[in-house]
Amino acid sequence: MQSFLTTVGRLIEEKQLPALMIGGHAVTALGHPRATFDLDLLVPRSAVETWKRELAMFHYRIFGESPNFLQFEASPGLPLPPLDLMIVEDGVFHVLEKTKTDLKPIATPDVKAMIALKLHAIRQAERGNVAKDWADVMALVRAHQLSLDDPEFSAIVRKHGGEAAIERIQGGNAGGS
Repeated sequence: MQSFLTTVGRLIEEKQLPALMIGGHAVTALGHPRATFDLDLLVPRSAVETWKRELAMFHYRIFGESPNFLQFEASPGLPLPPLDLMIVEDGVFHVLEKTKTDLKPIATPDVKAMIALKLHAIRQAERGNVAKDWADVMALVRAHQLSLDDPEFSAIVRKHGGEAAIERIQGGNAGGS
């Protein structure tokens, strides 16, 4: 998988494709190792068509699509993992890009921005099992020793997760929905 991440990182750099790694690989890069197979990238809406063309050149095809999400799979027989694009408005992307880490081979939003993304995802009605997202949030809070006493972190949690998220983080409860 590391060579695949390096290849995608090189593609981002060489083609100057805007993207931030999110999802399981980003959580691992930010200090909470967890098993994951697919690669999740956050991209601005203005870059979607370019991403589609570039991924087609890597023999990827779309197998799932919604207005804010594209799921790609490799052509049959190719040992490449699934790749998902989460699409956000350009302004949102640029705000998150300003928080990016220098992690290689693919930059991620910083830990507070990653938690904001996870909390936002948890609140989406169509989201099924959110236990993994909650486990990621709680593990990142512990790994980075984040505290709700920090006004910036508390405001992020309240804005993206609401009072229920504040209570859950205070209680250290990652289970359930």
